[in-house]
Amino acid sequence: MYLASHRTNIVLLASAFALGGCAGIPAERGFSTSAELITNHGGPLVAVPNSDAEAKRQTAAWLGAPLTVESAQRIALTRNPRLVQQYARLGLAQAEIYDAARISNPLFSFSWLDGSAGGEQIGLGLAQNFADLLYLSPRKRRANGELARTQQEVAGQLLKLAAEVEGAYYAYVSAVAVADLRATIADAGKASAGLAQRFFDAGNLPPLELSREQAASTELSITAARAAAQVLATRTALNQLLGLTAADDHWTIATGLSLPVATEDELAALQHRAEVSRLDLIAARGAVTVREDALGVARSYRLVGDIAVGIDHERETDHSHLLGPTLGLTLPLFNWGSGKVERARAELEQARAQAHQLELDVSNGVRLAHAAVLSAREIVQRYRSSLIPQREAVVRHAAKLQNYMIIGQFDVLLAKQQEYAAYQDYLEALGQYWTARANLAGVVGARLPSAAQISTGEREQSTSGALPVTSGAAPESPHPKAPDDMDMKGMDHTGPMPPSQPIPDVQPAEK
Repeated sequence: MYLASHRTNIVLLASAFALGGCAGIPAERGFSTSAELITNHGGPLVAVPNSDAEAKRQTAAWLGAPLTVESAQRIALTRNPRLVQQYARLGLAQAEIYDAARISNPLFSFSWLDGSAGGEQIGLGLAQNFADLLYLSPRKRRANGELARTQQEVAGQLLKLAAEVEGAYYAYVSAVAVADLRATIADAGKASAGLAQRFFDAGNLPPLELSREQAASTELSITAARAAAQVLATRTALNQLLGLTAADDHWTIATGLSLPVATEDELAALQHRAEVSRLDLIAARGAVTVREDALGVARSYRLVGDIAVGIDHERETDHSHLLGPTLGLTLPLFNWGSGKVERARAELEQARAQAHQLELDVSNGVRLAHAAVLSAREIVQRYRSSLIPQREAVVRHAAKLQNYMIIGQFDVLLAKQQEYAAYQDYLEALGQYWTARANLAGVVGARLPSAAQISTGEREQSTSGALPVTSGAAPESPHPKAPDDMDMKGMDHTGPMPPSQPIPDVQPAEK
């Protein structure tokens, strides 16, 4: 009977040790859940980070074709270091689950006492803190809640990265278009200054007008140089987001800027979509639930300390043996767990405040980003419907007046340069519109419903050339053909409303 009872003690203790055993950490750390959240919110497909060699192989395949927004996002979600950082966060959360599902390791004790009358006493002990059994279920709930929150936050961060890539892509496309046109305008200024020099040499232009034309040409060339520098800046920013080094910067872009979508999303619909789609907001609300549970546990077990249950074996000096169970309890005399409860309450209040702050940020952020899209759209429409046609009309009327020698040829050249400048500003506005939409999608936390209209929309093909300009004499012009450097060469932008009037052909009169 005595032996049976001790065997029972040993079995109970071994069973407690076995409670800590469970499945190991998943190889993919739960990343598949985050990847599914990304695709469900309109993001690109993303996989568990591969080796650097495999990531480079995949990137090389994508870079074999001109970049689109989608392929750029997939490259970024394969090569950008943020992917590995977020994957590491999942590893930390999985480690917390692994530890939370296990009770603490048992404590082994050994003692050796030498008696003064001879003989020795040897003691062996094995004890386990059974208070861990009380906290096991709450710990697992909290760890699982933290993992779910981390998975949502990871997906949210990667969606944010995808939105940043989209915005950087449109910023680069716009910069290229503007730089192309700025170079064309600078060529026009150079041609105007060259013509002014010939008029001055022929004695038909005062020094003041020559200096004005030369200064204007220099200013245009400076502006073109700044636009070229902006191309490099926006390309480098996109290359950085793609996770590519400067040596890997050999990609091209696929298309120009699309025209604005036919119908923009309603603010109320976007506000609701953000409420249910922003993964960081969902994670913040989940943190409140976890902290509420933690406060309940702290209150329930505030007086519970360590509970050590074990077995001791002693060999006495007379070589007899003692074997039996042991029990150790922490007495709540000086600490009644008030600090533990207050800490849990403060963490809950902090989590609620953070969730409320994020709700405010989302609500006001969506409103502001939506207003930015509408404002950019309005500016684009004003350029297309008003300013560009008006500038074209100015050039037409100026050409007619110059043909009858009512105004000078440099007035017509100035009008033409202003027409080009208006189109350049239009391209900048169009780029700002698409960048604003990318920012709005990032604030909403999901793909915009109106994005479905983009694939069938008309595109502004402005990345491979300049504006169409017809060379030759203006209608009914009494002047002979201008020299070759007056032709706006290399100008083949296609667009719905490009300036299209020719620069009048003029020659300095012979003295």
